[in-house]
Amino acid sequence: MTNKKNKKNIAAPVASTLAVLGSLMIHTTAQAITIGVFTWDQYPEEQCSAQLCGPFFSVENDSNFFLGEPGASFSNVSVDLLTDGGALSLPLPDILAGDASQSSPFDLAGVTVLSAGLSLSFGLPGSIQLLDDGGNVVSALTGLGSLLIDYSASVVQVPEPPLPLLLVSGLVLLAYQRRLRPKSRHPDRVLAA
Repeated sequence: MTNKKNKKNIAAPVASTLAVLGSLMIHTTAQAITIGVFTWDQYPEEQCSAQLCGPFFSVENDSNFFLGEPGASFSNVSVDLLTDGGALSLPLPDILAGDASQSSPFDLAGVTVLSAGLSLSFGLPGSIQLLDDGGNVVSALTGLGSLLIDYSASVVQVPEPPLPLLLVSGLVLLAYQRRLRPKSRHPDRVLAA
């Protein structure tokens, strides 16, 4: 009978300790964050007299604050075009957080652009994707418009366990262990032989 009672007393603290430890080991990946905008536009005909003709592309870096930290630069920025004459790549300068860059209109005067994609480095390990207005991943713009530049961290983040949870679980475990100790006899009550 005493053995069954001891097993019940042990099962509850072991189960609660395992539940607390299990919850501390949960891994979550970082949520994707929009860090910029990629836009394809066209100069109107009246601006051709000022040598501003044809399509142009702009890249905006909106990563002013990234996960609570100052934003990072876009580097190795390139607008990759598919034109009627073949593939073409337009390099852009590095784009600081909160800044934007635009392709030169002279590069594309008289060129018919079929689609435009974007490649860049963000400075943190992760992956860059382009999203349309519906949140769908797309590879390129196929006409005038804009796409969101979406960033996902490639590292797995482990959430820090809250300190009160650790303290309470430790106190509960200590209390259960104290209950399970065998009772010691009082030295004044030693039986005479």
